[in-house]
Amino acid sequence: MSSMTDICMQMLMGGQAPNGLAAMANLKDKITQLAQSNPRLAPLAQQLQERLAAGSRPVEDVPEQAGEESAEPEPEILDPVSTPEGEAGRLKSYAKSMYSELKIMRARNRRLAEALGACHLCWGEDHCCEYCAGDGGIGAFLINPNLFTEVVGPAMEQVRQRPRLAKSQTTNKGEGNHAGL
Repeated sequence: MSSMTDICMQMLMGGQAPNGLAAMANLKDKITQLAQSNPRLAPLAQQLQERLAAGSRPVEDVPEQAGEESAEPEPEILDPVSTPEGEAGRLKSYAKSMYSELKIMRARNRRLAEALGACHLCWGEDHCCEYCAGDGGIGAFLINPNLFTEVVGPAMEQVRQRPRLAKSQTTNKGEGNHAGL
């Protein structure tokens, strides 16, 4: 025999309760008893009864709110033809591609952290970090000079080739404007 919770959930989700109308009448009686025995639950019981009454009517009979349009988009309707195996395969493929991208990003992060002498896990931003305990900001560890030249060198060369401003401009707040470096 199904529990009352199961019956309620099936009915609220739009399904039919086991034992058909007898279960529906039994549920309405139970909700009424609940409202009478506990006045604090009466508003909830009333909402449940309204929801059950609305759920038993065909969709065409439910009155629409005049002049109001829903701002929420319609939920996506899943294709009943698609098989769970196909969906699982697609998700598995997606997970594999995400994992390989994660491995690439971790390698890139580790390489940049080593070039700049920073913690490869948190860059000195996590006081609970197992590797640096939050003390691994840029320059905290020995910098690999060859890797630094390889990784940062092209950017430094570009900065060197930019024309410099004759003098730093000052904004009205007294802060320097370093747009031209």
